[in-house]
Amino acid sequence: MEKRLAWFQQAKFGLFIHWGIYAEEGVEASWPIMAPDLSEAMFQNTKRISQVEYEQLPKSFNPVEFDADEWVRIAKEAGMRYIVFTAKHHDGFCMFDAPGTEYKITNTPYGKDICLELAQACERAGMPLGFYYSPPDMHHPGYRDTSKPAIKNWTGEPDRKEWGDYLDYMESHLRKLLSDYGKVSIIWFDGLSNHGKYEPERFHQLVYDLSPDTLINDRLGNGFDYVTPEQFIPKQGIPARTGKPAPGLDPGGDGFFRLVCTLFNIPLLRGWIRRQMQKYADGTLELTPVHQEPYPSPDRFQPWETCMTMGQTWAYNPNETVWKSPETLIQNLIQVVSRGGNYLLNVGPTDRGVFPPEAVERLKAIGNWMDENHAAIYGNTYTPVQGKAWGQATRKDDKVYLHIFEWPENGKLIVDPFPGTASEVCYSPGEVLAFTQQNGKLEVQLPEQEPGGPVPVLQVGIDPDQPGWSAYSPAEVLTVSPMQFIKNQAKSSAIINTVGNGLIALWSYWSRGPIPFAETSIDILITVAIISFLTAWILIGSTRGEIRKGNIALSDEESRKLKFPKSSALGALLVMLVCLIVYGGLLVGLIYLSNPAEISNWAYIIFKAFYTGGTGAVTAALAIWAVVHEKKRSE
Repeated sequence: MEKRLAWFQQAKFGLFIHWGIYAEEGVEASWPIMAPDLSEAMFQNTKRISQVEYEQLPKSFNPVEFDADEWVRIAKEAGMRYIVFTAKHHDGFCMFDAPGTEYKITNTPYGKDICLELAQACERAGMPLGFYYSPPDMHHPGYRDTSKPAIKNWTGEPDRKEWGDYLDYMESHLRKLLSDYGKVSIIWFDGLSNHGKYEPERFHQLVYDLSPDTLINDRLGNGFDYVTPEQFIPKQGIPARTGKPAPGLDPGGDGFFRLVCTLFNIPLLRGWIRRQMQKYADGTLELTPVHQEPYPSPDRFQPWETCMTMGQTWAYNPNETVWKSPETLIQNLIQVVSRGGNYLLNVGPTDRGVFPPEAVERLKAIGNWMDENHAAIYGNTYTPVQGKAWGQATRKDDKVYLHIFEWPENGKLIVDPFPGTASEVCYSPGEVLAFTQQNGKLEVQLPEQEPGGPVPVLQVGIDPDQPGWSAYSPAEVLTVSPMQFIKNQAKSSAIINTVGNGLIALWSYWSRGPIPFAETSIDILITVAIISFLTAWILIGSTRGEIRKGNIALSDEESRKLKFPKSSALGALLVMLVCLIVYGGLLVGLIYLSNPAEISNWAYIIFKAFYTGGTGAVTAALAIWAVVHEKKRSE
């Protein structure tokens, strides 16, 4: 993997291009026909379009000003080292001569294969090219029942018999892209959620077989090369490997999307959801959280790439007003590289096939800065110097680069602590600066006048063999043993049931007299049945989810031979019967032995509080034990 990733980790800066028929109307890619309210909230583009109107856009799409060589030239001059282009977005429209469909660029007034033109231009310029490919497909009848509006079933319908046909259709597309367009450096999947329904192993193997050096991102299950936080930069530490399955494999993801869309119709919640989506747009919502550690060793470092818009939309929006400034974009690039990542900056070309002038202006500004400071970006990685008010640090071999976001008013830059001994400090054009270093603190005397430009950079010579540069933080333990998980859940269930049912018992019996044995027996059995069924039902599903996520460390696969029902409800019923017969019977027996005629109301209140807590604990332990030891079945 390291060899395959070498060029990617050297490149650091790439161009993302979202372009398709949606540019014709200046709406966001695909989302307006999938989840229009969510689309407007996430991308701040208020223009609406019906699904019928959207699907007719290929009839008029004719980007006559498209010039692939010009796109590549602009990217190279901005300092970008690779391009990722949307071959197919969620709408299902293909920007290449895709087999098995007429819903493609070669069936428009333009008529030519955009992906092929771009691939040829990239080959001429020596620019690595990747293809974004969306497994979701609103247009294909195998993905969903297209007789219904996309808003009804946009997360796909894998239980229909046509699903297999759709996966074969996907395979034909990937075979085409990986065989007929020259070298493909990246396949950038965007599976949205529940990636397991796309048979990830099948498609990962297909990519490896057809193009072994092609990198794969993390949005189609396990076997990926790098992770892709969207619209935000991890800032709590450095992304690190977890050894866990990809989060997108969770089948609950589809339900989560549907729930959000449903909640959007509730007035009291709509405003809150809009605020969260605004945080997504401005980069303060970690939509796809990434595990981070203070300073992981290289073998624990998780290669990653942040994809981000220049404004608030991925696609061309003629009414876009909230553009990130060139200085912000440069600082974002530095923030990403200082944590070891890559920055994939997006442009949405117009319906005519040219980059918006605001985007070109920003790319030129970045390119001017990169001309002088590219040594501080390409091939650089993270350092222990993190979270400083003055800026960020990057490192390559025996050089550390200090990127100054806030120029110190007193003309002294203090780096405390500095992990090693500095041999020389230079301002990037070559001006040597005076510095002192003692007690682990580096103090640099800056030029009297703050230099112009977005982000000044200092170059510090170091000895990379000094121990400070390899003082990696210890690996964090991210899993619990099955026994510890059982203890934690049993304790929580016991406390919840003791307190909750104790209060219910107090309210029910405080004014009663002695309670007959028959009544207490029936109440015990009913209470145990209800608590054990509900507790088991919840914990069977949640435990299976924790196992899928890799949060429970299962060390002995051979011990998983228990035949336990696949249905959570049936499993809960089985656990309930065991608890009812064994535990419920024991409780009734204790009541009978203590007084076969009756029990005082206060004694029963106390007894019920504790036996319901015990029911919760016993049920939790039994349900989790059963799931942990159930026979492993293919999901």
